[in-house]
Amino acid sequence: MQVHRSVNSAIVLCSALFMYIFVPAAQAGIFYDVAVRGTYEDNVVGLLSDKRGGYAGMPTYGPMMGVSGVMSGAMMGPPSSLTGSSTQSKSDTSINLFADLGASTEITSDASLFVIGSAQHTSYSTNTQFDYTIGGLSTGIYKGFGDVLSGKFAINGSIKRYQDSQRDGSAYGATLILKERFTPTFWLKEIYDYEKNDADSPFFTYDGNGASIWAGYLVAPQTTVLAGYYYLARDYDQPSGFKVTSNTISLGLEHEFAKKWFFDAQYSHQISDSNVAGTYTTDNIYSIGLRYSF
Repeated sequence: MQVHRSVNSAIVLCSALFMYIFVPAAQAGIFYDVAVRGTYEDNVVGLLSDKRGGYAGMPTYGPMMGVSGVMSGAMMGPPSSLTGSSTQSKSDTSINLFADLGASTEITSDASLFVIGSAQHTSYSTNTQFDYTIGGLSTGIYKGFGDVLSGKFAINGSIKRYQDSQRDGSAYGATLILKERFTPTFWLKEIYDYEKNDADSPFFTYDGNGASIWAGYLVAPQTTVLAGYYYLARDYDQPSGFKVTSNTISLGLEHEFAKKWFFDAQYSHQISDSNVAGTYTTDNIYSIGLRYSF
Protein backbone atom coordinates (compact mmCIF):
# COMPACT_ATOMS: atom_id res chain seq x y z
CA MET A 1 0.00 0.00 0.00
CA GLN A 2 2.86 2.39 0.76
CA VAL A 3 4.22 1.98 -2.76
CA HIS A 4 0.79 2.58 -4.30
CA ARG A 5 0.45 5.79 -2.24
CA SER A 6 3.89 6.93 -3.41
CA VAL A 7 2.94 6.29 -7.04
CA ASN A 8 -0.32 8.19 -6.60
CA SER A 9 1.60 11.10 -5.04
CA ALA A 10 4.01 11.10 -7.97
CA ILE A 11 1.12 11.19 -10.44
CA VAL A 12 -0.55 14.06 -8.55
CA LEU A 13 2.73 15.98 -8.54
CA CYS A 14 3.18 15.39 -12.26
CA SER A 15 -0.36 16.57 -12.92
CA ALA A 16 0.18 19.72 -10.84
CA LEU A 17 3.38 20.48 -12.72
CA PHE A 18 1.59 19.83 -16.02
CA MET A 19 -0.98 22.49 -15.11
CA TYR A 20 1.78 24.86 -14.01
CA ILE A 21 3.61 24.44 -17.30
CA PHE A 22 0.56 25.06 -19.46
CA VAL A 23 -0.63 28.16 -17.57
CA PRO A 24 2.14 30.37 -19.00
CA ALA A 25 1.56 28.97 -22.50
CA ALA A 26 3.79 31.53 -24.18
CA GLN A 27 6.83 30.10 -22.36
CA ALA A 28 5.90 26.44 -22.70
CA GLY A 29 7.24 23.93 -25.18
CA ILE A 30 5.58 20.66 -26.21
CA PHE A 31 7.50 17.62 -27.44
CA TYR A 32 6.75 14.00 -28.27
CA ASP A 33 8.42 10.83 -29.51
CA VAL A 34 6.96 7.80 -31.26
CA ALA A 35 9.13 4.76 -31.88
CA VAL A 36 9.03 1.13 -32.97
CA ARG A 37 11.87 -1.33 -32.33
CA GLY A 38 12.46 -4.89 -33.47
CA THR A 39 14.80 -7.06 -31.40
CA TYR A 40 16.35 -10.50 -31.68
CA GLU A 41 17.87 -12.16 -28.59
CA ASP A 42 19.69 -15.48 -28.60
CA ASN A 43 19.00 -16.16 -24.90
CA VAL A 44 16.10 -14.24 -23.34
CA VAL A 45 16.27 -13.65 -19.57
CA GLY A 46 12.69 -13.25 -18.36
CA LEU A 47 13.39 -11.18 -15.25
CA LEU A 48 15.32 -8.67 -17.37
CA SER A 49 13.09 -8.66 -20.45
CA ASP A 50 11.90 -5.13 -19.65
CA LYS A 51 15.38 -3.74 -18.97
CA ARG A 52 17.89 -4.59 -21.67
CA GLY A 53 20.42 -1.85 -20.97
CA GLY A 54 18.76 1.14 -22.57
CA TYR A 55 19.23 2.89 -25.87
CA ALA A 56 21.26 6.10 -25.90
CA GLY A 57 19.50 7.37 -28.99
CA MET A 58 16.01 6.70 -27.72
CA PRO A 59 13.91 9.00 -25.49
CA THR A 60 15.54 9.20 -22.08
CA TYR A 61 13.00 10.45 -19.56
CA GLY A 62 9.90 8.34 -20.01
CA PRO A 63 9.27 5.92 -17.15
CA MET A 64 10.45 2.86 -19.08
CA MET A 65 11.10 0.39 -16.25
CA GLY A 66 11.91 -4.92 -15.10
CA VAL A 67 7.60 -15.06 -15.25
CA SER A 68 5.90 -17.20 -13.89
CA GLY A 69 5.60 -20.48 -12.05
CA VAL A 70 4.65 -21.70 -8.60
CA MET A 71 7.57 -21.28 -6.20
CA SER A 72 7.67 -23.67 -3.28
CA GLY A 73 9.25 -22.87 0.04
CA ALA A 74 12.18 -25.12 -0.80
CA MET A 75 13.03 -23.19 -3.98
CA MET A 76 16.07 -20.91 -3.68
CA GLY A 77 15.01 -18.64 -6.58
CA PRO A 78 12.83 -18.33 -9.67
CA PRO A 79 13.03 -21.08 -12.29
CA SER A 80 15.57 -20.89 -15.10
CA SER A 81 12.83 -19.77 -17.49
CA LEU A 82 13.04 -16.42 -15.68
CA THR A 83 16.67 -16.13 -14.61
CA GLY A 84 18.26 -17.82 -17.62
CA SER A 85 20.85 -20.55 -17.36
CA SER A 86 24.20 -21.54 -18.78
CA THR A 87 22.86 -24.85 -20.15
CA GLN A 88 19.49 -23.85 -21.63
CA SER A 89 18.97 -21.00 -24.08
CA LYS A 90 15.82 -19.63 -25.65
CA SER A 91 16.11 -17.29 -28.60
CA ASP A 92 13.23 -15.03 -29.57
CA THR A 93 12.21 -11.89 -31.42
CA SER A 94 10.12 -9.05 -30.03
CA ILE A 95 8.50 -5.79 -31.13
CA ASN A 96 8.44 -2.75 -28.86
CA LEU A 97 6.09 0.21 -29.44
CA PHE A 98 6.85 3.39 -27.52
CA ALA A 99 5.31 6.87 -27.30
CA ASP A 100 5.67 9.84 -25.02
CA LEU A 101 4.21 13.33 -24.79
CA GLY A 102 5.72 16.07 -22.68
CA ALA A 103 5.92 19.77 -21.97
CA SER A 104 8.59 22.04 -20.53
CA THR A 105 8.79 25.62 -19.34
CA GLU A 106 11.79 27.83 -18.61
CA ILE A 107 12.29 29.00 -15.05
CA THR A 108 15.66 30.71 -15.74
CA SER A 109 17.77 31.19 -18.85
CA ASP A 110 19.56 27.87 -18.23
CA ALA A 111 16.96 25.82 -16.33
CA SER A 112 13.53 24.42 -17.11
CA LEU A 113 10.86 22.17 -15.63
CA PHE A 114 9.38 19.29 -17.60
CA VAL A 115 6.67 16.66 -17.33
CA ILE A 116 6.30 13.59 -19.56
CA GLY A 117 3.64 10.93 -19.94
CA SER A 118 4.70 7.77 -21.76
CA ALA A 119 3.50 4.32 -22.72
CA GLN A 120 5.15 1.25 -24.22
CA HIS A 121 4.21 -2.29 -25.16
CA THR A 122 6.46 -5.25 -25.98
CA SER A 123 5.31 -8.48 -27.60
CA TYR A 124 7.46 -11.61 -27.96
CA SER A 125 6.99 -14.06 -30.80
CA THR A 126 7.38 -17.25 -28.73
CA ASN A 127 7.88 -16.37 -25.05
CA THR A 128 4.61 -14.49 -24.80
CA GLN A 129 4.64 -14.86 -21.00
CA PHE A 130 7.18 -12.00 -21.06
CA ASP A 131 4.85 -9.56 -22.88
CA TYR A 132 4.21 -6.32 -21.01
CA THR A 133 2.60 -2.87 -21.16
CA ILE A 134 3.86 0.03 -19.06
CA GLY A 135 2.47 3.54 -18.70
CA GLY A 136 3.57 6.33 -16.44
CA LEU A 137 4.56 9.90 -15.69
CA SER A 138 7.86 11.63 -15.04
CA THR A 139 8.54 15.15 -13.85
CA GLY A 140 11.77 16.94 -13.19
CA ILE A 141 14.18 19.74 -13.86
CA TYR A 142 16.83 20.42 -16.49
CA LYS A 143 19.83 22.62 -15.65
CA GLY A 144 22.74 23.81 -17.73
CA PHE A 145 26.09 24.38 -16.04
CA GLY A 146 28.01 26.29 -18.68
CA ASP A 147 28.96 25.29 -22.20
CA VAL A 148 30.01 21.70 -21.41
CA LEU A 149 27.95 20.25 -18.55
CA SER A 150 24.18 19.84 -18.22
CA GLY A 151 21.99 17.67 -16.02
CA LYS A 152 18.46 16.40 -15.53
CA PHE A 153 16.72 15.00 -12.47
CA ALA A 154 13.32 13.30 -12.64
CA ILE A 155 10.95 11.43 -10.38
CA ASN A 156 8.95 8.64 -12.00
CA GLY A 157 5.73 6.74 -11.38
CA SER A 158 4.44 3.88 -13.50
CA ILE A 159 1.78 1.19 -13.74
CA LYS A 160 2.74 -2.18 -15.23
CA ARG A 161 0.73 -4.98 -16.77
CA TYR A 162 2.28 -8.29 -17.85
CA GLN A 163 1.01 -11.39 -19.59
CA ASP A 164 1.88 -13.09 -16.30
CA SER A 165 -0.40 -11.26 -13.84
CA GLN A 166 1.86 -12.04 -10.88
CA ARG A 167 4.19 -9.31 -12.19
CA ASP A 168 1.43 -6.68 -12.42
CA GLY A 169 1.92 -3.70 -10.14
CA SER A 170 3.21 -0.17 -9.85
CA ALA A 171 6.56 1.47 -9.32
CA TYR A 172 8.16 4.75 -8.39
CA GLY A 173 11.72 5.98 -8.56
CA ALA A 174 14.14 8.66 -9.65
CA THR A 175 16.58 9.26 -12.48
CA LEU A 176 19.68 11.47 -12.56
CA ILE A 177 21.42 12.23 -15.87
CA LEU A 178 24.60 14.21 -16.51
CA LYS A 179 25.83 15.07 -19.99
CA GLU A 180 29.12 16.55 -21.08
CA ARG A 181 29.43 17.93 -24.62
CA PHE A 182 33.17 18.31 -25.03
CA THR A 183 33.06 19.27 -28.70
CA PRO A 184 30.28 19.77 -31.26
CA THR A 185 30.81 16.15 -32.34
CA PHE A 186 31.56 14.28 -29.07
CA TRP A 187 29.57 13.85 -25.88
CA LEU A 188 29.37 11.64 -22.78
CA LYS A 189 26.26 10.81 -20.76
CA GLU A 190 26.02 9.22 -17.29
CA ILE A 191 22.72 7.89 -15.95
CA TYR A 192 21.68 6.61 -12.53
CA ASP A 193 18.22 5.12 -12.03
CA TYR A 194 16.45 3.91 -8.87
CA GLU A 195 13.19 1.96 -8.99
CA LYS A 196 10.97 0.59 -6.23
CA ASN A 197 8.70 -1.98 -7.88
CA ASP A 198 5.64 -3.31 -6.02
CA ALA A 199 4.23 -6.34 -7.85
CA ASP A 200 1.16 -8.40 -6.99
CA SER A 201 3.52 -11.22 -6.01
CA PRO A 202 6.45 -10.70 -3.58
CA PHE A 203 8.54 -12.87 -5.92
CA PHE A 204 8.48 -9.97 -8.41
CA THR A 205 8.71 -7.10 -5.91
CA TYR A 206 12.17 -5.52 -5.83
CA ASP A 207 14.44 -2.54 -5.34
CA GLY A 208 16.38 -1.80 -8.52
CA ASN A 209 19.51 0.27 -9.09
CA GLY A 210 20.94 0.92 -12.54
CA ALA A 211 23.93 2.93 -13.74
CA SER A 212 25.19 3.50 -17.27
CA ILE A 213 27.63 5.56 -19.27
CA TRP A 214 27.22 6.37 -22.96
CA ALA A 215 29.42 8.07 -25.52
CA GLY A 216 28.31 9.57 -28.81
CA TYR A 217 30.45 10.70 -31.73
CA LEU A 218 29.08 12.50 -34.78
CA VAL A 219 30.84 10.77 -37.68
CA ALA A 220 28.76 12.58 -40.34
CA PRO A 221 26.36 15.55 -40.22
CA GLN A 222 23.33 13.29 -39.53
CA THR A 223 25.00 10.12 -38.20
CA THR A 224 26.14 9.31 -34.65
CA VAL A 225 28.08 6.29 -33.41
CA LEU A 226 27.06 5.22 -29.88
CA ALA A 227 28.85 3.06 -27.30
CA GLY A 228 27.74 2.30 -23.76
CA TYR A 229 27.95 0.19 -20.62
CA TYR A 230 25.02 -0.56 -18.30
CA TYR A 231 24.91 -2.18 -14.84
CA LEU A 232 21.67 -3.28 -13.20
CA ALA A 233 21.00 -4.86 -9.79
CA ARG A 234 17.61 -5.95 -8.45
CA ASP A 235 17.05 -7.13 -4.87
CA TYR A 236 13.83 -9.14 -4.58
CA ASP A 237 11.56 -9.44 -1.54
CA GLN A 238 11.15 -13.18 -2.03
CA PRO A 239 12.97 -15.48 -1.75
CA SER A 240 14.75 -13.52 0.99
CA GLY A 241 18.13 -12.32 -0.20
CA PHE A 242 17.55 -13.16 -3.88
CA LYS A 243 19.45 -10.76 -6.17
CA VAL A 244 19.81 -10.50 -9.96
CA THR A 245 22.56 -8.49 -11.65
CA SER A 246 23.40 -7.76 -15.27
CA ASN A 247 26.27 -6.11 -17.12
CA THR A 248 25.67 -4.94 -20.68
CA ILE A 249 27.97 -3.42 -23.28
CA SER A 250 26.44 -1.86 -26.40
CA LEU A 251 27.49 -0.44 -29.74
CA GLY A 252 25.09 1.36 -32.05
CA LEU A 253 24.54 3.75 -34.92
CA GLU A 254 21.83 6.41 -35.26
CA HIS A 255 21.04 8.26 -38.49
CA GLU A 256 18.60 11.13 -39.09
CA PHE A 257 17.45 10.28 -42.61
CA ALA A 258 14.80 13.01 -42.76
CA LYS A 259 13.91 15.97 -40.57
CA LYS A 260 12.94 14.58 -37.14
CA TRP A 261 13.03 10.97 -38.42
CA PHE A 262 15.70 8.66 -37.00
CA PHE A 263 16.85 5.12 -37.77
CA ASP A 264 19.13 3.23 -35.41
CA ALA A 265 20.76 -0.18 -35.16
CA GLN A 266 22.33 -1.59 -32.01
CA TYR A 267 24.16 -4.65 -30.73
CA SER A 268 24.36 -5.45 -27.02
CA HIS A 269 26.08 -8.24 -25.12
CA GLN A 270 24.43 -8.88 -21.76
CA ILE A 271 25.87 -11.00 -18.94
CA SER A 272 23.42 -11.73 -16.13
CA ASP A 273 23.70 -13.73 -12.93
CA SER A 274 22.12 -14.19 -9.52
CA ASN A 275 23.07 -15.59 -6.14
CA VAL A 276 21.47 -18.89 -7.16
CA ALA A 277 23.76 -21.49 -8.71
CA GLY A 278 23.41 -22.19 -12.44
CA THR A 279 21.88 -18.84 -13.47
CA TYR A 280 24.92 -17.27 -15.17
CA THR A 281 23.67 -16.32 -18.64
CA THR A 282 24.88 -14.46 -21.72
CA ASP A 283 22.51 -12.85 -24.19
CA ASN A 284 23.39 -11.32 -27.56
CA ILE A 285 20.82 -8.66 -28.47
CA TYR A 286 20.40 -7.23 -31.98
CA SER A 287 17.89 -4.45 -32.61
CA ILE A 288 16.79 -1.88 -35.15
CA GLY A 289 14.51 1.05 -34.48
CA LEU A 290 12.57 3.81 -36.19
CA ARG A 291 11.69 7.00 -34.29
CA TYR A 292 9.94 10.28 -34.96
CA SER A 293 10.94 13.02 -32.52
CA PHE A 294 9.26 16.41 -32.33
